[in-house]
Amino acid sequence: MIRLSNARHGLAFEVIAALALATAFCPAAARAQATNAADSTPGQFFTVTEPINNDTIQHIRAATRQLVDRNAGAAKGKSPILVFEFLPGESAPGTSEFGTSFDLANLISKELGGARMTVAYVPQPLKGYAVLPAVACTEVVMGPAASLGPITPDGGAFDPAFREPVRFLALRKTRDPDLLLGMLDRDADLRIVRTTDNTLHYLLPEHLDEFRRANQVKSEEPAWEGGQRGVLSAARARAEGFSKAIVANPADVARLYRIGGQSAVEDPTLGQAIRPVWIKINGPLDSVKVGYLSRRIEQARQEKVNLVFFQIDSPGGLDMAADGIADQIAAITDMKTVAYVDDRAVGVAALLPLACRDIVFKKTGRMGDVRQILSARSNRLENLSEAQIQMLARKAAFLAGKKGHPEAIARAMVDPAADVVEATDRETGGVRLLLREEAEANRARFQGIQPRKDPGRVLTLGADDAASLGLGQVVAGEEELKGLYGLRGKPIRVDGPSWVDTLVSVLTDPYVSWLLLFVGIFMLVVELKLPGIGLPAITSALAFLLFFWSHYLSGTADQLEIILFLVGMVCLGIELFVFPGFGIFGMPGILLMLASIVMASHTFVWPTQEYEFREMGFTLVQIILALVAVGGGAVVLARYLPSIPFLNRLVLKPEPWTGIDGDDPSAKPSLDGYESLTFLIGETGRTTSPLRPTGKARFGNLLVDVTADGFYVDADSLVEVIDVQGPKVIVKPMA
Repeated sequence: MIRLSNARHGLAFEVIAALALATAFCPAAARAQATNAADSTPGQFFTVTEPINNDTIQHIRAATRQLVDRNAGAAKGKSPILVFEFLPGESAPGTSEFGTSFDLANLISKELGGARMTVAYVPQPLKGYAVLPAVACTEVVMGPAASLGPITPDGGAFDPAFREPVRFLALRKTRDPDLLLGMLDRDADLRIVRTTDNTLHYLLPEHLDEFRRANQVKSEEPAWEGGQRGVLSAARARAEGFSKAIVANPADVARLYRIGGQSAVEDPTLGQAIRPVWIKINGPLDSVKVGYLSRRIEQARQEKVNLVFFQIDSPGGLDMAADGIADQIAAITDMKTVAYVDDRAVGVAALLPLACRDIVFKKTGRMGDVRQILSARSNRLENLSEAQIQMLARKAAFLAGKKGHPEAIARAMVDPAADVVEATDRETGGVRLLLREEAEANRARFQGIQPRKDPGRVLTLGADDAASLGLGQVVAGEEELKGLYGLRGKPIRVDGPSWVDTLVSVLTDPYVSWLLLFVGIFMLVVELKLPGIGLPAITSALAFLLFFWSHYLSGTADQLEIILFLVGMVCLGIELFVFPGFGIFGMPGILLMLASIVMASHTFVWPTQEYEFREMGFTLVQIILALVAVGGGAVVLARYLPSIPFLNRLVLKPEPWTGIDGDDPSAKPSLDGYESLTFLIGETGRTTSPLRPTGKARFGNLLVDVTADGFYVDADSLVEVIDVQGPKVIVKPMA
């Protein structure tokens, strides 16, 4: 039953509410279910994308034949309605060849005898020879901005040899031959003639005299107006009976012919051997799940899979992650997608089934109740803001409409203010679920309005509720689900999270990410202070590698972030080793590295919403704390590392100074009394440590911190002081 959003009531109130809901909902649900069962017609949409070629014809032939045979063999075998949706491809419209277009027209007009009806749905302007298979259908339905013709492509010359095939096609489909011939040859003086009984006729000049002798002509005028020669607009086609209706989307076409909503989405398994895969989506939705699903979908595509079962058991999660996963699934057109709600798809996880072509519920499954989202940083549930409610409600309705599910029901799962009613659509004759404001705004079209979901609560659907509302089917378990798709008893490969996904999930945890940043930056500082490229450099590189690798696989980092980080490292290296000093290369390098880390922590580049600003704030705090910790760690390390056993071996000690007997050989001579070190300019000394570019060098009795002017200088090399800038002594190697 439909669950109330707030269950903190006494037992008596629950019983009363349940009885009230049962009284209001169950009869309507039973009535809708019975109506749908009695009125529904089997059918399927097929997409015909230009240019039409032999592959198009072979696919249509195999897919339609399989659908016709499948319905003929059903227990209550009904002939299906085949709807062909004609869409422009990547090339310019009107590029289909006459031969392949006419072959497809022949296939549709005479080889699909087992179909109840063929329907051409033309949502956009269609011209060129692709018009032929459209007019070969039993009926034509057009979009508001659609048009048909001219048949001869733009820039192409009319070929008289095509006249007879086009005339034959028109006669076969009982269409006006002269109209199609006038669309074929737009230079022909096609006339539109109205007889005294107000019937319209299209006539070419050679047929006018004969027609006038046989009929009483009331008016006669040129067929084409406004320079649109050979073009039949949607409004004109509807007014003259050439088009059955004008509809805005495939869902309205499905309602017009009372075809199941999911059938408005093409079925990639028709005409092919079924190659299935089973993908599990368990637990809260986060950025790691986005990357996981992306990899699994791409793997399935590479393996030529055409049927994907998404087993969903999720309590919700991050709204951005759910939105990303839903977009990935909704964008799949080369595979049939089936959502199997094993236990629950509640919260923002309800978007995932809506993005699938088919929805199947286990008997204990439930879906909806989108009231809260998971906070990315605190892992706490937060109530949706009004802006988030409206955004998610629009997204849910969009996904449902795209995949042929009831849009009003999808919206009601998110928006507690949604008032869902059931009404009879006079245009299609079917029963529809829609929002009350939509029904009230068009009383002439929608009649018999009955309430289905009152405002004030979000909708949660059990399996039986969803089935009665036309949202999906119900099965007892996995074997029955496989039986629905002809796979009972057959093994299906199951893809679930691997050790890589588990590792990515751990590494992208906010606390682990902070630790990786701290280790990476700290070890980089240590490496700059210690001689040679050793353990600190390797540890730093490994920490940054794990940080960007995990965020790349989770979907928050991309090539841009990695490139920015590497460029920042190069700039910093140039500043340290090529042009000593802290300036033109060093500061941009550090900023690029920090920017790449910030960008790699989010899916957005710049925050625009409250949630994104909050996430950006958390990331900046995380980085600042890491830098503070690195600074503190560096101070502690400098003070205590030389005295720590074993670790003190990592520190290169200066050459013993023997200028004064009895002194500590590792001690640095005091520089007290020297107000300036400019007296060292021109002096030569010997390095006691590598200069990369900073290090130490001895000048007589003085052990001084120096900076190399140029490249790396080995230890125990002769150097000359060329400049002194305050406490900074700059040297160059002796030739």
